[in-house]
Amino acid sequence: METKHINHNLKICLLLLTLLIGSCSGDPEPTPAEMNTELMTATGAWKLQNVLVDGADKTSIYSGLTIQFTETTFTTTNGGVVWPSSGSWSFKDDSGTVINRSDGIEIKLVEVSTSKLVLQLTWTKSTIGPGRVSSLSGSHTFTFGK
Repeated sequence: METKHINHNLKICLLLLTLLIGSCSGDPEPTPAEMNTELMTATGAWKLQNVLVDGADKTSIYSGLTIQFTETTFTTTNGGVVWPSSGSWSFKDDSGTVINRSDGIEIKLVEVSTSKLVLQLTWTKSTIGPGRVSSLSGSHTFTFGK
């Protein structure tokens, strides 16, 4: 009877050891920030689809806006004063929901997928450029596509 008990305990120990070794293999799960970075930086520039400022369509102000991200920088075309032509960025934390831009602007990452990027920021200035408005103050929601 003693031998059966030892064999049973040995089998349990081997099973637990096998499970422990199996659970240690493989790469750790990426954080939401790492997953969002991967989606934001994949396959080239994002092209503007529309812009809402305080709920009103203001896409024409940002006509031709594109943005491209690397893991730490961004570049834009036709971003006006709201989107500088280049800068650096990082996520506020591992949740990957708030971007800190190098100029101090915080941007909420509303949605990101392989084909859609929605960013929201609050702009506090209104500026007038030659012959047109360059920026409007308010809550801006930028929707980009690939």
